[in-house]
Order: sequence, then C-alpha cells, then structure tokens
Amino acid sequence: MTSVGGRATIRDVAREAGVSVTTASRALNSKGELSDATRALVLSTAAELHYVPSDIARALVSGRTNTIGVLITDNASPVYADVLRGVEDIANANGYSVLFMNSGDDEDRALDCVKTLRARQVDGVLFTPVQEGDRDLEQLTHMDVPVVAAVRRPAGQDIDFVVADNELGGYYAAEHLLKLGHRRIGHIGGRIGAWTTEARSSGSARALAEYGLEVDERLVRRTPHDIEAGYRAAMELLEQPQRPTAIAAATLPQAMGVLGAAEALGLEIPGDLSVVAGDDADFAAFLRAPLTCVEQRAREIGRQGMELLLARLTGRRRRPKGIVLEPHLVVRASTAPPRGRGSRRKA
Repeated sequence: MTSVGGRATIRDVAREAGVSVTTASRALNSKGELSDATRALVLSTAAELHYVPSDIARALVSGRTNTIGVLITDNASPVYADVLRGVEDIANANGYSVLFMNSGDDEDRALDCVKTLRARQVDGVLFTPVQEGDRDLEQLTHMDVPVVAAVRRPAGQDIDFVVADNELGGYYAAEHLLKLGHRRIGHIGGRIGAWTTEARSSGSARALAEYGLEVDERLVRRTPHDIEAGYRAAMELLEQPQRPTAIAAATLPQAMGVLGAAEALGLEIPGDLSVVAGDDADFAAFLRAPLTCVEQRAREIGRQGMELLLARLTGRRRRPKGIVLEPHLVVRASTAPPRGRGSRRKA
C-alpha cells in the first residue's frame, strides 16, 4: 500500500479492494448502483486503511467547501460571541463549518480577512461592516458568494441584513430611566456617525422629547466600546459639579466600566447612580450590581443571518431581504428611582 504524506487516499482504497477509483468513490459516497458485496468490500478496506475523505478533494468535485465565513469587528464583545453561537446553531445543523475572523473594526484589516476568506473558498459570508469605509463590502461582493450583513446595516447597500432595532433600543433604555424619575441622564456611546450609535442616540432623544427634555451634550461621551473607555467616560461625567443620577451606556463593557467608576468614587448602585447597558449577556445578571440591559437578541441575529445564507445557497431566495428584530428591556438591580424621588411618569 502507498499513500500521500502517510495518509491513505481513495486510490489506495481502490487498489487494495481491487476495484476502480470510480467504484470506490461510489461506495464511499453511497452513490450509484453497486452490489452489497462490493460496497461492503470497499467500506471494510477503507476502515482497515484508516481512510479519511479529503475536504479539499470533495470541494474540487462539488464546488463547495461547506464552510461559512463569519467576519465580525470585535471578538471581545459578548454580542458577537452570541452572534457566532447563533450562526453555529444553524450551520452545524445543516452540515456547515464556520471560519471565524475578526477585523477589529479596521478597514485595512477587514480587507486582509476578506482575502483569507477568498483563499479558503468559503461558500458564503456573514459579516459586520466596519464603521468607516465600504471597501470590505465591495471586496466581498466580488467573491461571487452570498453575503449577509449582521448587527450593522451597510448604508445605501441593497443586500441581505439582520439587525436589532437600535433606535428602539435607545428609546427603551432612556424611557426606563425617565419613568423611574431620572432627569439628569448621562449617555456613553460609540463613534459619531456609526450606524448603531446614531440610531440609539436618536431613540434616546425621542424618549427625552416625550418628557419635554432635550439632550444635554455636557452629559454625552463618545468612546470605544471597551471597559476602560467606559470607566474613563463615567469618571468625567460623575466628577462634574452636577453629576448625573443615571447613565445609559451603549455596550455592556462600557456599562461595566461605569460600575467600576462608581465603586472608585464610593457611589452606590442603584441608590446613588442607576446604570443601563445597551446590550446584554448571561453574566450581566451575576455582577455585583446585576445590570439592567437592552437585550439585542444577538444569538437570534446570528441564527436568522445563517438562515438567509442557506436560502441563498439553495436558491430559495433571490431578492435581498432585511430583518429588523425588536430588542427587549431586561430590568435588573442596577436601576431604581433617584434618592428622595419616586417614579414620575409622563402626563
């Protein structure tokens, strides 16, 4: 017996079994009409040789790798971890593996990731667009495979997408605090111009307007979406002469930074400061101050994004489809009426 690189090939199986390569292939793939004896002989020979089918060889024959590329912008974010879980739920159930890549929200790095996905010949791509530029989408569409945007919607692009209703999420967060009686509310968001940031800011402004209030830019900070940035922004807000009684943070890591700043300043949560996070994760319920969050349904975004890819791959969908999921407000122990004040609802 001979093999390539110490690994048995289908030619080795065919030679040892005394059949043609075509017959061996049919037996191993349960295709074609073969006698039970021939099929059993090929299968037993393959087992003896520890033959493992080559994914590359099968891809050359079928034109498919049964691999989906997932390109996101922040592998440290619990939101994207849940998106990936949702993708894997559907992909694995349908015989696809997932190749996960992180662009770091950098356009040049995203383009390098696209090159890798192209080289790996993935069958489709679910991706989160970077916040600046659109060359990532341009290069993805040149791959001639189905592409679905998730979490963020590419501006002005007619492609499949699955996102949360971020405007409504921003509204829910602000409305919850306003109903509790808060009027001096700090806001920690992402980059100016980013689609999710602007949508959530719009929702928050809408809630404030319903209570006869305007956005106070002195209480607004734009930062990266990590814990340290949230901590720094919260310290700036909380060290003002008239500090906010509540802070709405765009992301869970930013909100955790707010909790850290409050602890450093000796403030009680929620007695001295209420905190709301703009997204959610399982561990948020088990923090020292369990966080009230706007649950963006990230796992469902991943699941439905993968369903759209499957519909494209099987030819069941041709026209672009957009899916907008309604977020849910999950109230926990990090929010309460401000000290000395009861809940005041709008008239």
